[in-house]
Amino acid sequence: MSELSESLLAFATAVGIAPTYIGWQGAPVAASQTTLIRLLAALGPGLGFNLPLDCSLADVQAAAAAYARQRASAGAPPVVVAWDGGHVDVGFATRADIDGDWALAITTEAGHAMPLEGRLFDLVPSDHRDVDGMPYCIRHVTFAIGEIGYHQMNWALVTELGTTTGASLLISAPTKSYVDPRRPAKAWGVFAPLYNLKSPWSGGTGDLGTLRHLARLVDEWGGQYVGTLPLLAGFFAEPCQISPYSPASRMFWNELYLDLADAAKRVNVFSNIDADGFLERQRLFRYRGLDYKAQYAWRRREIDRLAATAFGNAALRAELEAWCARNPDVVDYAAFRALGEMFAAPWGQWPAAWRDHQGFWSELASLPAEINRAAVHSHVFAQWMLEQQFGKVGWGTAVGLYLDLPVGVNRDAYEVWRRRELFMLDASAGAPPDELFLGGQEWGLPPLHPEAVRRDHYRYVIACIREHMRHAAMLRVDHVMGLFRLYSVPAGARATEGAYIAYQADELLAILCLESHRNRCAIVGEDLGTVPDYVPPAMARHGLLGLHVGQFAMPAVVGDVPGAPRAASVASLNTHDTATFAGWWHGTDIDDRRALGLIDNPRHAREHAERAASRAALLAFAGSSLAPDDAGAPDVAMRAATLQLAGSSADVVLVTLEDLWLEPQPQNVPGTSTERPNWQRPMARNLRDLGAPGAMMGFTDENSTLQPVDVSVLHQVAALRAR
Repeated sequence: MSELSESLLAFATAVGIAPTYIGWQGAPVAASQTTLIRLLAALGPGLGFNLPLDCSLADVQAAAAAYARQRASAGAPPVVVAWDGGHVDVGFATRADIDGDWALAITTEAGHAMPLEGRLFDLVPSDHRDVDGMPYCIRHVTFAIGEIGYHQMNWALVTELGTTTGASLLISAPTKSYVDPRRPAKAWGVFAPLYNLKSPWSGGTGDLGTLRHLARLVDEWGGQYVGTLPLLAGFFAEPCQISPYSPASRMFWNELYLDLADAAKRVNVFSNIDADGFLERQRLFRYRGLDYKAQYAWRRREIDRLAATAFGNAALRAELEAWCARNPDVVDYAAFRALGEMFAAPWGQWPAAWRDHQGFWSELASLPAEINRAAVHSHVFAQWMLEQQFGKVGWGTAVGLYLDLPVGVNRDAYEVWRRRELFMLDASAGAPPDELFLGGQEWGLPPLHPEAVRRDHYRYVIACIREHMRHAAMLRVDHVMGLFRLYSVPAGARATEGAYIAYQADELLAILCLESHRNRCAIVGEDLGTVPDYVPPAMARHGLLGLHVGQFAMPAVVGDVPGAPRAASVASLNTHDTATFAGWWHGTDIDDRRALGLIDNPRHAREHAERAASRAALLAFAGSSLAPDDAGAPDVAMRAATLQLAGSSADVVLVTLEDLWLEPQPQNVPGTSTERPNWQRPMARNLRDLGAPGAMMGFTDENSTLQPVDVSVLHQVAALRAR
């Protein structure tokens, strides 16, 4: 190994880049020298060094030395964690051979002051090292904080070298996340993507009114949760980016889901969607796919009209402005969206004055005249109404929302524009190769810079989590392994050419646990795929539920039984990233993988043979004499597999709504974009087919030949979970 390679490996390890990881086949995979250089260069500006892409050995050594010097004399860390209001350990990074004074001024969230001070040489030292021939160490102050919350900690070191000061965030969090004492020991619910749960009233997608009616149905069936995909803001004009996992913001909601009728009532006007928008709404409802642009266009016209009415009413305008004062980010976000509409382009293509604007617009009156005020009003009004409508989803029922927090945001998102220093813009989050995706995955989401978000005291992360937990009874953290490490691919590289970057998991888990209790929201970690061995114990320690996917635990041969989920889990037959039950049964996922070139013909044949054996084994488990190819076999098997989950010790069981009528097509095929119509398939059935009153849902077509959906399996699930 060359001296340059050795230096790169040591430097990458020091800054939190793993030079190797264990691949899906159990063998170590080494990151290339090019990958290490490019990720170091992407991290450098936030860590106090710069590394050119064509770096020499001297460049690497100089950058490593600058980083080492900065770390060795950094003083207190930007974030400190304490659990259950107890032990706090603040480590001062300082010269080991020089004494001096230290001081801490802690102000708790409740306003209590806690001053501490002393001499450095009286503190216990650790982590001794030499940097530039000088000895350094970390000297530890320990104390008990006694209060749960986010506390401010100002610190100072006074030595013969001078005075160093700083401010840190002290997070004192409950060790365990929240568990609702009112929730049944064995809860259950249904899962349905809102975008494809359309009705004649909502047009081409569902809306929060649709979700409210679904919650009422689930309550009637005896369930406790309605699960759906991320409901965050998206881009539906130019550019049009439809994936719910690549949002325009993780802080604001999607106006595509605004219940227009409810919004019209809120501003005391009659909605015109039965007049001007009737034909378009009906066309989109009957359209076989999902036309996001057209759906957004007709809804936006109505939002514009309602917003103009609201801002034209003195009382409502005062209410809106007061809400903006309590939520200052919303005006800035609305201005960002208005600018995007004005330029019809991502922010990276705006004129420099707007692209790199450094101010922050917290008040409507402060907006420049060039920004379309009406467009700003529309976005503000939509967010105001969405906040209120989220609060109505479970009204009068025992049903809570199971929301989904994606791992990142679109590169063109609001927060990347406004706080781009928090992101690694020259990299993309993804996943390394595995058995299903031999080419790896590159998601197009800029990773958070692990040190920049710490120096910012996790304000952005807290805002994202808090906004979701305010409305959720249970929150699914997408790719929970990303709290610990995130596979990052340098810009322009193939998905196989990434490496893992480490995050401060204790700090992120502390935020999740604290917000969980404050918002009375349970936490689920999406722990599918390559899961390091240290992740499950950490999830257990902090009370995070994991996922169990029944499709991955089907019996292999007759006589086997489906694998049982563990107690601390949310169990389902499938997810939005897998085949539906009917798709699994018929092996369409296997066929699709061959069509995509992910498997060869021999493997295709082998997997179909294995699937056939699983089908026979599942029917045997169900006690059925049907053959796998018999017409009724998939329904019998689906019910048996669902009831097996329902009778298990899993904390929560989710039934995918579309499995009730054996929908064959998936919602998403991971690793594809234009190759497959991801996120564009509406449900074949609607809420009236499930028992919702037609007049309540705005259904007028009484000529449908479809039979009502058989929901008896849900009643059986409810009975089993109630035992």
